[in-house]
Amino acid sequence: MIEINQLVFLKSDPNKIIYKVKKVVNNNVELTGMYYRSKINVTISDIEIASPDLIQLSKNKNEEFLRKIEKNKIRSKKYLLGRILHIDGDEEYLESCLELYKNIGLKAEGIYIEEKDMPDKIESLLEQLTPDIVVITGHDSFNEKDKSLIDNYENSKVFGETIRIIRKHYLDVVIIAGACCSHFEYLIAQGANFASSPGRINTHTYDPAVTAIKVASTSINKTVDFSEIIKYIEGGKEAIGGIQTNGKMRIIY
Repeated sequence: MIEINQLVFLKSDPNKIIYKVKKVVNNNVELTGMYYRSKINVTISDIEIASPDLIQLSKNKNEEFLRKIEKNKIRSKKYLLGRILHIDGDEEYLESCLELYKNIGLKAEGIYIEEKDMPDKIESLLEQLTPDIVVITGHDSFNEKDKSLIDNYENSKVFGETIRIIRKHYLDVVIIAGACCSHFEYLIAQGANFASSPGRINTHTYDPAVTAIKVASTSINKTVDFSEIIKYIEGGKEAIGGIQTNGKMRIIY
């Protein structure tokens, strides 16, 4: 019997990506990725309970990634690093990203907001916190129909609305937006500097945070080195893309 919070994988998935059961209604199940920003709806017959060995394997892979990126810990105090506001539609992903920022040596404000409420709440948060970098993320999905139509995505439209509100008042803020399978071109057109997902693929929990870290630690006089972002992004250029953008770090004299 399938229960809430059980860890499962799709029988059809050769990679055995682990999902957490969020909701069960009759024969239908809503899943969210354990380490990926995906949300899907399937039937009970589509899934299988993950074994302890598979769960541990996925955990080890995630911890290996964290060790890799945390080698870049910022130790110098001669820099004023970019201030990050991370808005997330998933509380668990948010906590993971905040822990990553902390371990790297960056201060970040994290706010959990359901995706549908982000456009209504973003303006007051910006006035209160005045960040240099805003991350807008959570969950998204693509129904595999016409990828050019925004209505074929679960949350890309609200991400886009949130971006437009930011751009009305804050032209210099660096915006990082999107989640799994988001409408990359739409988010960039609304004013994002970096967005997922050019290849309409699953994105990792940490992808937006990795991008924010690189922006925050790059000099305001230099263009962010996109190749230095991509080497920490599991899906590479299929997972995230962007436009030429300067960093937000300032040297303290």
